[in-house]
Amino acid sequence: MLKFLKYLLKTTLFWLLTFAFYRLAFILFNISYSAGAPIDVLAKSFWVGLRLDISMTGYILLFVSFIQAVKILISHKFTYQLIHWVNFIVIILFTALLLANINLYSYWGRLLDAEGFSFLKTPWVIFASVSWYESLLFIAIWIVLSIAGIYLYKRLTGKTFCINNFSPMASSIASFLVLLIAALLIIPIRGGFGVAPNNTGVAYFSSYNYANHAAVNPLWNLFYSFKRMDARTHHYSFMDDDKALKIFNEMKSAEGDSTLQVLKKDRPNVVLILMESFSAQVVGALGGEQVTPNLDSLAKEGILFSNIYAASDRSDKGLVATIAGYQVLPGYSIIQYPEKAQSLSFLPRELKEAGYGNLTYMYGGDMGFKGMNSFVVLAGFEEVIAIDDFPASTRGKKWGVHDEYTFDRLLAEMENSSREEKPFFKYFFTLSSHEPFDVPMERVNSDPYLNSVYYTDRCLGRFIEGVKAKGLWDNTLFVLIADHGTPGPAKATSQMKERYHIPMIWAGGALAAGDTVVATVGSQKDMVATLLNQLSIPSEKFTFSRDLLSPAAGEYAFFTYSDAFGYITAGSYQVYDNAAKRYLVTEGDVSPLDSVRGKACLQVVSADHLKR
Repeated sequence: MLKFLKYLLKTTLFWLLTFAFYRLAFILFNISYSAGAPIDVLAKSFWVGLRLDISMTGYILLFVSFIQAVKILISHKFTYQLIHWVNFIVIILFTALLLANINLYSYWGRLLDAEGFSFLKTPWVIFASVSWYESLLFIAIWIVLSIAGIYLYKRLTGKTFCINNFSPMASSIASFLVLLIAALLIIPIRGGFGVAPNNTGVAYFSSYNYANHAAVNPLWNLFYSFKRMDARTHHYSFMDDDKALKIFNEMKSAEGDSTLQVLKKDRPNVVLILMESFSAQVVGALGGEQVTPNLDSLAKEGILFSNIYAASDRSDKGLVATIAGYQVLPGYSIIQYPEKAQSLSFLPRELKEAGYGNLTYMYGGDMGFKGMNSFVVLAGFEEVIAIDDFPASTRGKKWGVHDEYTFDRLLAEMENSSREEKPFFKYFFTLSSHEPFDVPMERVNSDPYLNSVYYTDRCLGRFIEGVKAKGLWDNTLFVLIADHGTPGPAKATSQMKERYHIPMIWAGGALAAGDTVVATVGSQKDMVATLLNQLSIPSEKFTFSRDLLSPAAGEYAFFTYSDAFGYITAGSYQVYDNAAKRYLVTEGDVSPLDSVRGKACLQVVSADHLKR
C-alpha cells in the first residue's frame, strides 16, 4: 500500500507539471490578450492556479484508485499495468483538450467550456473555420506532446509491477484501503474542509482577466461547465421572483409607439442585413479601423445607433436576438430546442400579419448549423435560400458562398419582389467575415479578419449601387446590424464590453431622417421592437425588446456568455460570474440599483426560458 501511495504522489507531480507546462504555453501563445498584464501577475497565476490543478489531479487519481480497487477484487492482484494504460489514454485525451483550449482562446478570448465543446456535434463547422495546415499542425503537435507526456509519466512513476496471490480476504482488505485513499481525495477535490467547494472563482485574483484565465485549470473549467450547462432546468435566482419581475418591468420602455418617427411611410420594404462578426472595432463610423468606407457612408446618410451591444457572443444567439427579439441565457441558446423556440414571437410572423409578403431568409452557408433550419421555419419565412441554391463555383474553400454572390442574389430577389403590391421583407446573413476569412479578393490588409471585413463592405457598396440603379432605394428601409462582436484588434476577452459593441445602422430612401446618431445604450434584441413601432405594428409580444427611439426607453444593455452576464448603462459596466458568485468587473459610476437590475434581468429571462 505504501508503494501505491508513492505512485499516487508521483502521478500528482506529473499532472501538476503538465498543467504548469500548458499554463505557460497558454500565456505565451495568447499573450496578445494580456492587456499589459505585468510579468509578476502572470507568474502568480501559476501559484493561484495550483488549487484547481490539485483539484483536477484529485479527480484523475480518484478515477485511477477506483479502477485499482475493482482490479484487486476481480484478479486478486495489485497491478499497475491497467492503471498505466488508463493514464496513457487520459494523457492523450487531455493533451488534445489542453491544446484546444490554447488554440480556441486565440479565436474566442474565452476558455474552453461545455458550450464550446458542443461544436463537436458539428465537426464540419470547426474544420471550415481553420485551414488544412492548421489542422495538420494541431494533430502533429498533439501526437508529439502526447508521446512526450507518456514518456515523462513512465519516467516519474517507474516500471509496472504486480503483487500476486492475494487471498480473497486480503483482496477485500486491499481494495478497501484503496477506496479509503480514494475517499480522502475528496479533500483536495473540494479544495479543503470548508463549506463551499471549489469553483472557478477561486482562480480570480487579479484585475487583469488574462491572468485570471491563465490561473483557471481548463480541464476543471470544462467539466465544471458541463455540470452547470443545462439551463433548460436551471433557474438563476438572486431574489424573490416577483421582486425580480417588478424591477425588470420598471426598466422597460413605456407602452405605445415611438414618439420619434424616422420613416416617411408605415409600410416600406424592409431588408435586414445581419453582418457576420462586424465588431464596432472595425467600423470607422464608430471609431474603429478604417476598413468599412461603404458602411460608414450609409451611417452618414442614415441613422447610426452608436451604443448597441450584442445579446451574446455566437451567431445562433444573434439570430435569436434579431429574429425573435429574445435574450439567450448563459451557455444555452433556445434556437437548438424547437419545442421551446416554437413558443416565441417572431419578427417575420408579425410582418406577415401586417401585410408583408415575400419573406425571404438568405444565408450562403449550411442551414443545419446550430439548429438554424428549424428556427427559420418556425419564424415564418416563406422562402429559404442557402448554400445549395448557388453554383459550387461561388463557394469558398471552407465555409460557404462568398458574399459578392449572395449580395447579387439578394438584389435579384428584391427586384422580383418589388413587382408585387405587397411590401417585402428580406433577411440576409452575410458569411465571408467568418473564420477562416477566405475571400476572393487580392489582399488589401495584412490582418485576415480586417481584410475579410473590407471585402464584405466592398460587396455591400456594390450592392447599394445596384439597389439605387434599379430604383429600389427610395421605398426600402435597410437595417444593418452585426450578429455578434469579436475579440478584434483590441483582443477583447469575454469580460470586456468591447467584445460585444456592434454597429446598427438604418439606411434607405424610406428614412425621413438622415445624418443622425442615436446614442442610447441598447441591445441587439431591441432592434425588433424599435423596427415594429416605426412600422406602426404592436411590439408588446416582445417582452425583452425595447424601443430605442422612445424617450421613455430605459437606457441599458444586457448580454450573456458562458455562466456569466454583463450589464451596461451610459455610465457604468459590470460583469457577474455565476460560478464565482460575484462581479468580476465593475467600471464607472455603478450604483447598488444597477447591480440589482443586472441580476433581475437574468432571473426574469431564466424564469421565462423555464416556462417555455
